[in-house]
Amino acid sequence: MGTFVLDILQFDHISMAVPALEPQIEFLTKVLGFRFDNQHDSDEGYVGADLVVPGRSAMGWEVLMPNGPDSYLHRFINGASGPGLHHVALQVRSAQQAAEAIREAGVEPWGYRERDEVESGGGVIYLHPRSGGHGFLYQIYSGDPWNEYPPFEDDGEHTLGIIAVNHLSHAHPSRSELGDYYEQLFGMKTIYTSPGNGADTGFNTRVLETNTGQLRFEIIEPAGPDSFVQKFLDTRGPSMHHVTFEVGDWERAVSACAHHNIPLFGERTGETDGAAWKEAFIHPKHTGGMLVQFFWEEKPGIWI
Repeated sequence: MGTFVLDILQFDHISMAVPALEPQIEFLTKVLGFRFDNQHDSDEGYVGADLVVPGRSAMGWEVLMPNGPDSYLHRFINGASGPGLHHVALQVRSAQQAAEAIREAGVEPWGYRERDEVESGGGVIYLHPRSGGHGFLYQIYSGDPWNEYPPFEDDGEHTLGIIAVNHLSHAHPSRSELGDYYEQLFGMKTIYTSPGNGADTGFNTRVLETNTGQLRFEIIEPAGPDSFVQKFLDTRGPSMHHVTFEVGDWERAVSACAHHNIPLFGERTGETDGAAWKEAFIHPKHTGGMLVQFFWEEKPGIWI
């Protein structure tokens, strides 16, 4: 591929698709501490709700629900990848330039119409899960920003106390292939590659930083045929595996889950350079279909 990369201005929002809107909004606001912004109907077969993620990432969160029996969202929700994380939206300087970069990567952008940008000053294109998205949908737009929410602190009661979106984890057969693709097209930079053969964990990982610094992307590849990542790939194919949040107070986060009768699993504690860190997971059956990981670190940058 050449030197073209997407000229990303911001990662706008993360979107998930669920069969019912209200229970998901309740979980996101009362447990995760998201701030509700608005709800809207669409003539494209869905009802949507916009929320804001607390902390420094300055990102929105969208929830989509099918509107009627013919909604395209039913295919996702009832398919191997749903319900749960549906797409990531990012703002670029020019949709036309983005389309050129995507084509240079050997992929045809989905839904691109040059006249949209010419007529309105903004355009929307997609990397389809089966063409360029490596199993996940990316929504790329230009024009006025959709999300202009300033960072805010979660001061709610019985909420996790999220201070950042740390990363989205993408399960894929090859961390090398997908990581190089993220670097070349999205302009990300690899900041960590797990050593060894992954025999102790069952997977290998590669972590990349985005150019905006709002979040990272982690690639997890199976270390063998019995890996949980391989089982995920066999069932769902390459796709987003989980989302990870950083919390500011571990005991607050654990107490919030207990208050809402949400069990945790995979709890681990460790130490890096003399500083402690802790992590845990919430099962998708308690979150609307997505696996949620959260962690706390005593000093910035010791958990990765």
